[in-house]
Amino acid sequence: MDEREEFYLRYYVGHNGEYGHEFLEFEFRPDGKMRYANNSNYKKGRMIRKEVFVTPAVVGDLKRIIKESDIMKYVHATAKLLDS
Repeated sequence: MDEREEFYLRYYVGHNGEYGHEFLEFEFRPDGKMRYANNSNYKKGRMIRKEVFVTPAVVGDLKRIIKESDIMKYVHATAKLLDS
């Protein structure tokens, strides 16, 4: 991951179950905005949405964690499956 490269990260996990569509999502955008959403209908819960701006140091730590985890090897290996 090149330091000059524009950085975008989105993490989503969810399912359709007894309480409908429930999910958790994080998004880090190139301008430093971090968006968070959590939707759970358990006990008539409401969707939670938050937005904040993070510092370049936080983005740098995210890049480091991703690089050290080698997760990108697996993402590239399955990217065609994800696009289908």
